Amino acid sequence: MTIAIGAPPPALLSAEELENREREAVDAYCRKHDIKGLVEDLVSRYLLDRPKDMSPHEYFAQQLRLEMLAGDEAHLVEAAAKVPGYALRQLFEATKRITSEIVPKETIRVIIEESLKVLNCDRISLFIYDKRIEMLVLNASNLEHPIRVRPGQGIAGKVFNSKQTVNIADCYKDARFDQSFDKETGYVTRHLLAFPIVDIGGNCLGVIQAINKNAGGQGFGPADEILLSNLAEHVSVAVHNAEFYRAAIVTSERANALLQMMQSLTHDLGAQSLVLSVATHASTLVRADRCSVFLVDERADELISIANDSGVEIRIPKSQGIAGECASENKLIVIDDAYEDARFNPEYDEKTGYRTHSIIAVPVRKPPTKDKACAVIQMINKQEFDDEIGRFDDEDVQILETYAMFVATQLAQSALLKPANSKEAPNFNARQGIREEEE
Repeated sequence: MTIAIGAPPPALLSAEELENREREAVDAYCRKHDIKGLVEDLVSRYLLDRPKDMSPHEYFAQQLRLEMLAGDEAHLVEAAAKVPGYALRQLFEATKRITSEIVPKETIRVIIEESLKVLNCDRISLFIYDKRIEMLVLNASNLEHPIRVRPGQGIAGKVFNSKQTVNIADCYKDARFDQSFDKETGYVTRHLLAFPIVDIGGNCLGVIQAINKNAGGQGFGPADEILLSNLAEHVSVAVHNAEFYRAAIVTSERANALLQMMQSLTHDLGAQSLVLSVATHASTLVRADRCSVFLVDERADELISIANDSGVEIRIPKSQGIAGECASENKLIVIDDAYEDARFNPEYDEKTGYRTHSIIAVPVRKPPTKDKACAVIQMINKQEFDDEIGRFDDEDVQILETYAMFVATQLAQSALLKPANSKEAPNFNARQGIREEEE
């Protein structure tokens, strides 16, 4: 047997030998990266410049950032030198706060709040692209509620499509600027800086826009571009985190709703209680503002709803309206804008002041053949996390169709849906909202 003779393993080294090895490793690292020269250079520059408006550690942070930008374009390096130490400190604190949030609403609020401080401007607008509605959702420091903008619309929309920064010193002299908002509100937009929010994969997630620089009146300079560029990188991380959080919450809510639905269907519910349970769970599954369940009365060729917001029975001809088409043709109907669809009757909205936007109508197909609809589940106005109205997407369709399959057997067996040729087929009592046996 041959024994290799060499340096003893670390476990057999003495404390002194370990300390010597560590010192040698540190010395080698310092020589490789010229740490001594870097420190001497920083101290020498500080003693020569003697900056009055920043402490030594602020000055050193600024100089280290210049070293990092050394490979960038010359004008950016020069601009970075003009970024005061307090702004770098604000940027550091802002990015910590921005990336620490995951709740969508709080994330947006913090981004706007911190960006106002760092950019020292009058307003901040944050446009986040929502794939489900294919729109940019605008949240701004001067808006109570978000609004939607199409990609390509306005300066922010163009920045989103091009992924190019736009810096306008005088908006009223720039043909790209839309003056209509200023004319409506009386606000005067002078300066504008818009930066794309791009993720690590190169996908544009939105746009962050600063309006009206407070200091100097000369608009946003190269130093502001550097600050906003850094902010945009951290905003990208925060937006991703918030989206993952939103998706997790939606998945959890749907799983809980499905579990509760399965439990409720195992109970021996009365006919009317069954319908109300279907409406309640369906609304939770897709976060809809309103839900109606229409039962198909084949004898009268009508749809009857006893689960709706009015609390009273509603009868409509089977051939009428969106629910009627869904039942008659046994097909799914999804509408993004009700007022753009000829099948929608706005009479109810006009009477109540309610505004119907998005609609989904899902047929509950009668087993076992599933060639006829025994009921229709109709949802109105998809509720988004920002409390705005969205549209029903593919995930909503899939979950509602699955849900309709679960409830089909229970509804088909219900006393509310006796076959048309059955002697026991009951009539609906429109006054009480229930069916009574025929004499």
